[in-house]
Amino acid sequence: MGRKRIVTRESMLGTIVAAFMLFLALSTNFGTVSGLYSMMLDVSPTIVGAIALSLLIFTGNIDISAGTILGFVGFTAAALAKAGYPAVVFMSAGLLVGVLLAGLNGWIIVAFRVPSIVVTLATNMVHIGFYVTFLPNAGWVLNLSRSFTWLGQGRFFGVVPYIFVIALLVAAVTIWIARYTQFGKTLYAVGGNRQAAIYAGIDPDRTVLKVYLLEGLLLGVAGILKATTANRLMPSVFQGREMIFIAAAVVGGVNIMGGSGKLLGAVFGALLVYMLSITMIYMGFQDYFQFALQGVLILVAVFITVTDFTALRRRFAGALARGGP
Repeated sequence: MGRKRIVTRESMLGTIVAAFMLFLALSTNFGTVSGLYSMMLDVSPTIVGAIALSLLIFTGNIDISAGTILGFVGFTAAALAKAGYPAVVFMSAGLLVGVLLAGLNGWIIVAFRVPSIVVTLATNMVHIGFYVTFLPNAGWVLNLSRSFTWLGQGRFFGVVPYIFVIALLVAAVTIWIARYTQFGKTLYAVGGNRQAAIYAGIDPDRTVLKVYLLEGLLLGVAGILKATTANRLMPSVFQGREMIFIAAAVVGGVNIMGGSGKLLGAVFGALLVYMLSITMIYMGFQDYFQFALQGVLILVAVFITVTDFTALRRRFAGALARGGP
């Protein structure tokens, strides 16, 4: 296991450095104020979303509906802001929607013993149908005022977006929770060995439900951060964002099978996925190549995570010895 963790960290660090150098070489405005601002603005919701999915993955669960939950969060906040409600109201409502929708996923998973991938895939499809059928104008909210966009478009010192600072604060708090609190330890215990966690006095069902509620709160934050960056919103633009979050998590060293990983790695993974996507844009690749890249990143990260490199090296050495003179 020690060797496997070392390889994972070295691979992630090397890939980040290589992507960063390529990004610098291709980007003409990265060193400018606007370039730095754009990077921090775009990556902030991904950092929070990657942390949200990482916490779930620690327990051996997943949420395929995370992207559409973001859509409901954004629509709720934008619609209330358009109706004239103050920021404290529309932001609180957005957070509540995230908690309720993710919490519903968790309740179904725990109450009916259905795998999380099945439940969240189903709710993802329900959400998409709901957009078109029940939301006015399919959820389009146009001409949002400064009362809504001040958070997403505001900057400290003219460079650092407000939402980037919020993303870093969220990362710091959740890293502390995962590393130093009893709740954080139970996440790893449930994902690592559910039966052993029960023997240790941990209630896996209660833990799973709590982590889905926490994920919903974080998705609420991510949805508001993203939604407030523009003066218009359409929920469907959030579809597929969960794959970016999952890619960031597993590339950052979070074990897709559960039980291990670091939130700091997920933060670096979010940066890596962003830089690679932007690099592909500079190179002229179409959007679907970016989706393909995310899939490749997930496959490579999963391979690195599940492969016992020590045993693989021994088998390779043994094969060489048997084939030698």
